[in-house]
Order: sequence, then C-alpha cells, then structure tokens
Amino acid sequence: MPSPRPDDPAPFESLFGGGPADRAMERVPPVPPGDSVRSIAARLPAHVRLGTSSWAYPGWRGIVYGSRAPAAALAADGLAAYAEWPLHRTVGLDRAFYATPSAAEYRALAALVPADFRFVVKAEQRATRPDMAPDGSTLGSTTALRANGIANPLFLDASFLRDAVVAPAVEGLGAKLGPVVLQFPYIDLSARARVGGPGAFVDRLASCLERLRGLECAGAPVTFAVEVRNRELFRDAAVRGYAAALAAGGAVHGYLQHPTVPPIPEQRAALAAAGLDAAAGRAVVVRWMLPAGMTYEAAADRFEPFDRLQAPDESVRAEVAEILAASAAARPGFVVINNKAEGSAVRSVEALAAAIAERPPG
Repeated sequence: MPSPRPDDPAPFESLFGGGPADRAMERVPPVPPGDSVRSIAARLPAHVRLGTSSWAYPGWRGIVYGSRAPAAALAADGLAAYAEWPLHRTVGLDRAFYATPSAAEYRALAALVPADFRFVVKAEQRATRPDMAPDGSTLGSTTALRANGIANPLFLDASFLRDAVVAPAVEGLGAKLGPVVLQFPYIDLSARARVGGPGAFVDRLASCLERLRGLECAGAPVTFAVEVRNRELFRDAAVRGYAAALAAGGAVHGYLQHPTVPPIPEQRAALAAAGLDAAAGRAVVVRWMLPAGMTYEAAADRFEPFDRLQAPDESVRAEVAEILAASAAARPGFVVINNKAEGSAVRSVEALAAAIAERPPG
C-alpha cells in the first residue's frame, strides 16, 4: 500500500471515529436538528441541493453550531457541523473567487463532508474580470480597474481556467465537485470599450466554453454555470447570442437574484424566448444574493448577526422553488443563498426547503 502524501488529510472516517470531520466537530459541535427540520429534509427530492454562501458566521451559533462554538474556529472547523445540518447538501465556496485553493486544500475540505455533499465553486476572478491594474492585480473595484487599468490577458482564457482554476478542484474534491460558477462583474460592453460590444463578449465566452466542454471530474462532465451582471445581455440579439454560447459550450445560465440584473422570472423569460430550453443542461444553478435596491454593505449593516429572517421575500422563494421543479435526478438543482438575501441564509434555506417540500408532486 502506498504511503499517504504529507499534504493528504486523513480519511473522512476511521474505525474509531477519529477522522477529520469528527475532530472538527469536537471543536465546533453541531446543533441537533429539531423534528420539523428533519421532516422537511425527509420530503426534499434527493436531487435538490440547498446551501449557503460560505459557513463561518458566529450568528449561527445555537442554530447550526453549538452555542459555545468558538468564532475563531468556524472557518477552519465549522464546515463539518454545517454539513451535519440535514438541509445543507451544498455550500458556495466563495473563497475560491479570490484565490484558487490548492488540491491539498480542496482535499481537506472534502474530508469534512459526507460523500453525498457537493461544493459550488466560484472560479477565480482572474478568469472573469477583463481589466487589471498595471501591477497585474484584478482584485478591488471593478469600476476603478475599468477606468484606470489595462487588459487582463487571462480573461476567459480556457487554458488558465482548465489548468490553474478547475484542475485543483477536480483533483481535490473529486466527486464532491458541483457546478463551477463563472461570475462576471458588470462589464462595459460599449462598442469602443476594451471587450467590445455584447456580440464580442458572447463570442469570446462561446469560444472559451467550447474549449472547456470535454473537461471531466470523477467520470462526469464538469458543469459550468455562467453568471452575468449586464442587463443588456438579456435583450434582443445579445440574449440570443448568450443563449447560443451556453448551448454550444454545454454550460448553464446561473440564475442570480441581485439588483444588477433583471429579476429571475425575466431572466427565465428572456432565455426561453432566445431558444434556450429550460429543461436542458446538466444542472439548475441559482444564487440568491441580495434584495432589490440594496448594497452588500447596507444589507450587512441591517442584517448582522444573520440569525433570523428580517426581509423575507415570498415571491423570490416561490420563483426559486418553481425553477427547481424543472430539475431532476440527471439534472440536479443547486441553490446557494447569501445572508444578505433575507437576513439569515440558514433560515432562508429552511424556508425554501419547506416551500419545496410542500409543493404537490409533478
């Protein structure tokens, strides 16, 4: 038997209950779910995966984590307790957007969750931001980078995405890898801008996605979910080009609830009118991030410590439940919810799960 590599975590389970998840839950214990949560979880379709955008929130103590769980331990050890919550079958790995984790770091995360858990991984922003600072950084204000930056040579570079961004996730997460989200900022799509018009953007997107189409993980194709923040991409010829780019690359549209884009029903209608079959694709991917007319900063100020629903939105919840009705075992549905959506992502997951469980079959 080959010796384990030094950077490999221990196996997820051991005969003596001493695996990484067990040790993590000794430091950050889970809260046993009540009968209501267990009942909802039992009625959820197996292909529906709900979760939150990250997990290290002290306000969830007493809900997901033990009331005395140390706040400083949540980032490193809280994932195991998070994954014990029966409604959490996925999580958004937002940290990957800022810097791609190594394969060893991904393996360590995978060791904290059960075999049926899936990660929604955000691709590193160097691949999705068209502008960079003269020193090569793509972090910071996208508005400032547009005004004062230079062209980013890694923007929609398929080789970079495949080898530097996705390959570590494939190696480290294996079958626990869910959709890879390509999150684009608002892009200046005027004809004279750095990217060019909408047509130039969708052509470049199509070329990149087509080159990524054969990428596999654990014997199955990697699912790419494209998330855009330009309203003009949902109009006229632009949306037809966008829909064609997704179809040609085998990717899916990432439905986004966010003030910068049309509401989800309008996204669905525009893509359907452009000929993108709502029942096609490898997955349904939704990210519910922020209420209309609110910034992240304002939402954080209003909603912290994220321990209860403060701005429940029944219309968005019903729409997301409707979208998930089109998912199936061969087309799993993934929903990631941010604390800033309604005030508490874990409570939003519970409310959405109840809404889905209550829907009549078919």
